[in-house]
Amino acid sequence: MKIEAIETIYNKKWSNFCWVRVITEDRLTGLGETFRHSTPIITYIHDVIAPYLLGRDAAALARLEHDLRYHGGLRFLGYPTRSVEMRANSAINIALWDLKAQAAAQPLYQYLGGPVRDKIRIYNTCASPGYNWTSGNRRAQIADRDIDVVSSPSDDLIWQENDPGGLALSLLEEGITAMKIWPFDRAAESSGGQSISSSEMDHALSRIGAIRDTVGNRVDILMEYHSLWHQVTAQKILREVDAYAPFWHEDPIPMENLHGLAELRDMSSTPIAGSESHGTVTWVRDAIVARAIDYVHFDIGWVGGLSEALRVSNYAAAHDRLIAPHDCTGPVVWMANLHLALSQVNTLWLESVRAYYKGLYCDLVTCLPQISGGYASAPDVVGLGTDLSEFLLQHPDTEIKRSSQ
Repeated sequence: MKIEAIETIYNKKWSNFCWVRVITEDRLTGLGETFRHSTPIITYIHDVIAPYLLGRDAAALARLEHDLRYHGGLRFLGYPTRSVEMRANSAINIALWDLKAQAAAQPLYQYLGGPVRDKIRIYNTCASPGYNWTSGNRRAQIADRDIDVVSSPSDDLIWQENDPGGLALSLLEEGITAMKIWPFDRAAESSGGQSISSSEMDHALSRIGAIRDTVGNRVDILMEYHSLWHQVTAQKILREVDAYAPFWHEDPIPMENLHGLAELRDMSSTPIAGSESHGTVTWVRDAIVARAIDYVHFDIGWVGGLSEALRVSNYAAAHDRLIAPHDCTGPVVWMANLHLALSQVNTLWLESVRAYYKGLYCDLVTCLPQISGGYASAPDVVGLGTDLSEFLLQHPDTEIKRSSQ
């Protein structure tokens, strides 16, 4: 499978997305994706990755992945991170795995070690339809409180602020029994994460309490903090939230502070999940050694692609940690997450955003995971099983850049 061309696809309307297509001389096309900082990623792919990959055998996946990270003049020094280089490598790696499975006419999960299950439980990240898709968007911003929930039935971000109990009921009606919310973000933004007033604490806790009052323990509540808090204030918050029996605390502080995170884990009665902020298995190793995390929550589009995701999964399994791949980003990574989840014994569940898979995702790609009764099912597909839609490819703002031999 000689690599003949590499394409990047970008649209300023959804400027956090960066898609990659790796095309072979026999006209197979592998699809990859990463998220955020698209412009430098695209430059790196065409200026650095393409000159190395063009003409090489796409089937030599392990060699190509190793060389992109360490050899051929492409090595970057320093502690491994979610850098532009790693994001670009991640997208390319996903595309190469897609090609490998396509060439064998098999679903991708067959090549990743599975299947070990034919469906996986999902949880709903309660985001809005346009949350986090454009560069510079304030990810953690909560919608204005005076917006009518009834007039915005697809906006789970508004629901989690204005009617969290109603939001939980609407998820239960679809069979979804776990939800992720972030009621403390507004307070963090107002103080820079340094302090929280009594009234801010009471308001945030009331959002959690409303869910418990409405649905009891029928829904698992996952708490997301977006790494916005300083240590001492995070301790205060976690102690209060623990009374509501959340499923986990995710990214309560900047996640490079592994010793501080371990302190939080020791003082809280709730497990810690982390983190899409950890780049490569090296971060996961250090976080587990530091006793800082209970659930391993990484992003395939940032961590180094599916090859690194397999290393993370195996390392986590060796330390009896469950994985929960992150996706509040794009549809291709979500599809890759599903294949990984179906093939790894230690997968807990699949992060999903119903505002996405009922909205723009349907316009961007040709196939998505099938969601029913709170589960995502194994797709009957070859390879990754999805492609970019004609709507996206023919959109007037779509820019396709091609490097070829």
